Amino acid sequence: MKPASANLQVSAFLTSLPLDFLPAVREIAELGFMHVDVVGLAERPEEHLEILADSGLLVSCAAVGRDLQSGQSLDAVALAARRGAAELVQRQITDAARLGATCCYLVPGLDGSSAARSRFADACRLLADFAGQRQMRLCVEHCPGRALPSVAVTLDWLDETAHPNLMLLIDVGHCLISREEPASAIQQAGARLGYVHLDDNDGVGDLHWPLLNGRLTEEMLRAALTALHAVGYAGALALEFNAQNAEPVAALREGKLLVERCLNFCT
Repeated sequence: MKPASANLQVSAFLTSLPLDFLPAVREIAELGFMHVDVVGLAERPEEHLEILADSGLLVSCAAVGRDLQSGQSLDAVALAARRGAAELVQRQITDAARLGATCCYLVPGLDGSSAARSRFADACRLLADFAGQRQMRLCVEHCPGRALPSVAVTLDWLDETAHPNLMLLIDVGHCLISREEPASAIQQAGARLGYVHLDDNDGVGDLHWPLLNGRLTEEMLRAALTALHAVGYAGALALEFNAQNAEPVAALREGKLLVERCLNFCT
């Protein structure tokens, strides 16, 4: 039997290209990807569904919680602001389910106080239930500079939140900033790992450079992929790059080849 890592698929986040939705989907399909990540929308044009169907791409994951109205957030003090944010995120989750995504994710807010984290946890529990009813897992991404800035802090928060359908999205680039070894972070997450983003940076800014253009080394990447096999991870590996990189198409092409080569090495 092949190890789990041999079956992992590399996905491309559409936001990695400086293109509108339709041409971005076409470009990613031409690059040979079979999976794509998108941003969840409260209202999606029918032509998006048509181009995805024509391309043959499968949607792996959707970012939700974006495009909230001013004053709305999942950790807001005002109940009405939290409720409005949750209702919009539910519409985005519904959109992700309609696209066939198996995963969606949120980023934490900026307020790191215990009260704000508690409010965010309450909202996430409700949204995790909502996503689970639509056969999707809900993840929270650790983000330097936000309320959950590291893998370690986010895992502690997940333990406190204690919801079976609320998991961790590990971003390898974010690990470089928080000085957490990606392989170790994956091992610490274990069964709580729900999704993976791959990107690089200088260890200071969240730059979303192409792989191996910053602090990330091929040895670190291989170690992370080996750790994914060890914990039984079976999701996709999403390349999430800055669309303003000098060669965005080349970054996706080369990133896909690199990850696939490293996956073969891990087997």
